[in-house]
Amino acid sequence: MKNAIELLLRFGYHLLFLAMEFLCFYIIINYNQEQKGIFLHSANLFSTSIDARVDKLNAYLRLDVENDSLHKQNARLIKKFIDYDLNSSLHDNDTIDLDSSKYQLIAVDICNSNFRLRDNFITLCSGEKQGLKPDMGVISQNGLVGIIKKVSNNFSIVMSILHSQSNISCLIKRNNSNGVLTWKMGNPKILNLESIPKHKTVLVGDTVITSGYSTIFPKGIQVGKVKTVVLEPGSNSYTIEVELFNDPTAWDALYVISNRLSGEQKKLEAEVYQNE
Repeated sequence: MKNAIELLLRFGYHLLFLAMEFLCFYIIINYNQEQKGIFLHSANLFSTSIDARVDKLNAYLRLDVENDSLHKQNARLIKKFIDYDLNSSLHDNDTIDLDSSKYQLIAVDICNSNFRLRDNFITLCSGEKQGLKPDMGVISQNGLVGIIKKVSNNFSIVMSILHSQSNISCLIKRNNSNGVLTWKMGNPKILNLESIPKHKTVLVGDTVITSGYSTIFPKGIQVGKVKTVVLEPGSNSYTIEVELFNDPTAWDALYVISNRLSGEQKKLEAEVYQNE
């Protein structure tokens, strides 16, 4: 009680001033129609502004959740597409080299990327904690992106297909002619398919897919279409340009391919090679 009295004596004038201010404000608003209208209009504007900001914040939070959900949904759809392509799009060949059920797609975001250099890399905002490891393949909704070369706890570095040392085994889908996909710099949407011998038939418009001859990419991932085919005099193999289905200048949502059985395969192969 004593403390309350001391507080009142100490701040009494301030409290009285605030009370008088409030009383004057109340009288002005309630007995002056013009001032009342101005106050109500200002209050409505302020309230509307606050509501709009809250709505924007809620929309942003919902969008972030929806984007994450769509990213994961796309990963499931791409896996279904790969499964379908492997099991029903092998034309005259009824056998399947690869059981696609051993693969898992992990949705990832891009932290940094370039495509104008001789050797291009991509930084992913996911790493070892998210299940990523070196030598995992990376794809987009439309095709190949690259191969993971190094990981930290939360980030990964991908060697892009636009890299002088990128070599990915691919096939002409129509006849299973095997070659190596490389990049000779220049146009980022045009790659080269090398080492296909001249006795094979290659046509402009042929579809190029991954061969599955490694633990990185399954067979059947779409790569692009043959743009030009040239057989140089004296050469035993074609010079082939492939126009990518993918657009390396506009990569957005990416997916890492995890091969659950790659460790077993590599271990077995290493044992055999060591004994040779």
